[in-house]
Amino acid sequence: MLAALPYHSAHADIYKYIDENGVVHFTNVNVVKGKKYQRVQSESRKTPSSAKPASQSVSPLAAVSAVSSTNISSTNIPSAYLDRINSACDRHGVDPALVHALVKVESDYNPLALSQKGAMGLMQLMPQTALDMNVRNTFDPDENIDGGVKYLRYLLDRYEGNLSLALAAYNSGETAVKRWGTVPPFKETQEYVQKIMKLYHGTGKMSDSHQYIIYMGYGEDGAILVTDDPSNHKNKALKKRAVSGL
Repeated sequence: MLAALPYHSAHADIYKYIDENGVVHFTNVNVVKGKKYQRVQSESRKTPSSAKPASQSVSPLAAVSAVSSTNISSTNIPSAYLDRINSACDRHGVDPALVHALVKVESDYNPLALSQKGAMGLMQLMPQTALDMNVRNTFDPDENIDGGVKYLRYLLDRYEGNLSLALAAYNSGETAVKRWGTVPPFKETQEYVQKIMKLYHGTGKMSDSHQYIIYMGYGEDGAILVTDDPSNHKNKALKKRAVSGL
């Protein structure tokens, strides 16, 4: 996901839109017709008498990064896993709210969960996936979470931010998604994707707030770049930000 925001020093209204694939878009211009953009950051357009000089005015880049970064908190989330999941998500650039929703559906936070197909632990890693992600003890919460979040990051990158496909692949495998070219027509997989999307987008009762890992910088034309995948902009000096409450 990439949003290019024209630079305006006068004010810094930031809008967010989540498309049908779960990709988060940011903009400072709420003019896209047919899209349900929500204003998540607003600054007064009036200049108070004690205002700082124009050279010190807040830019949209600073406005986005200034949004509260408090951690997810919910009575439905065991406190033992809050910091562990947040740390893993920070390392791999994944939204903790998404991982919490996935863990809730996968194992309901049971570190010793074992499925009939052999998936293990909090994030229900299959043996081959655990091996690929360098997880030695699949029932160790720290290793399981780190391996699961790392694998989810890989899937998000592979499907270019298409959350539905990434979740479908996490559940039914990459081969199935490749074969069908979309979410496979398996009842289990379709219900799995729907459950996680419902929790993640706040229509369920999972978490109180979402946290997004985004990367920000400036393009050659001065426009602000906001992306959740810095690999496509390796030549840019991007700064990572954890943005909550969007």
